[in-house]
Amino acid sequence: MGIFFLVIVVCGGPLMLYTVKEEVVFEPERVVSRTVYLIEKIAGGSLGVYYVGETEREIANDILPFAQNSFELLFFSVFIAVVAALLFGLFLQRFGAVRHFQRVLDILSTIPDFILILFSILAAVNFYKWTDIRIITLSPTSDASNNWFPMAVLAIGPTIFLLKVVSLKYAEIGGEDYIKTALAKGMGIWHVLVHHVYKNILPFLLADLKKAIAITVANLFIVEYSLNVVGLTRFIFSKYSPYQFNAAVMGLMGIIILSILVYLLIRGILYLFERVVVYK
Repeated sequence: MGIFFLVIVVCGGPLMLYTVKEEVVFEPERVVSRTVYLIEKIAGGSLGVYYVGETEREIANDILPFAQNSFELLFFSVFIAVVAALLFGLFLQRFGAVRHFQRVLDILSTIPDFILILFSILAAVNFYKWTDIRIITLSPTSDASNNWFPMAVLAIGPTIFLLKVVSLKYAEIGGEDYIKTALAKGMGIWHVLVHHVYKNILPFLLADLKKAIAITVANLFIVEYSLNVVGLTRFIFSKYSPYQFNAAVMGLMGIIILSILVYLLIRGILYLFERVVVYK
């Protein structure tokens, strides 16, 4: 309930605070009336309606397919980031090519995520000019032609973040006495990485997983809007209609629920990996 009313406040901002003839107007009662109407709709078994241009559509009819597309982007982007961070930040860290790759990512980490997304779109446009192979759709009247490109673009931010976290912890843990003792006893490098280093890096990875998901959610708004992905942000950013409070609340609530679900699923996958591989 607390999250729901926080979403109400955030989505109600454009309604209760606006300008008229260079004067700031504050009318919280507009949000109250819209909230009462929304709760009445939910109590009656409906989520209300929203408009695409002049076409009226039921939110309940579209929210599940929209949520499925957003979930696929969120889950697989975070999953790619976690796998890449463990591979390049831990298991393949000792290879020189991987360390050079990390230096490139360190440089990219100084660039804001929305700039990286813009560069990715420009790169896809130039790729189309060179090869006549279309991998993105930028027309405002057409939906995205695929999900893998938005997914790859969305994975850039959390991958850079988690890779830096894992690499820093690898450097700290790799110099500990118990790691040197394990190597001195003749244990193989892969055994040490899996059974000693990974187990000590995992708590830090889980602690920063929420931040990685937050980065992914923030970039989701940019990716879905700019690449015409039919996801939950379509309820929030109405391209052909004015701002719609009911749809914005349902869209933002859906994204929050999906982010919690993605967090639990990734934790579950890491738990299974630990039980099957580390403690086998």
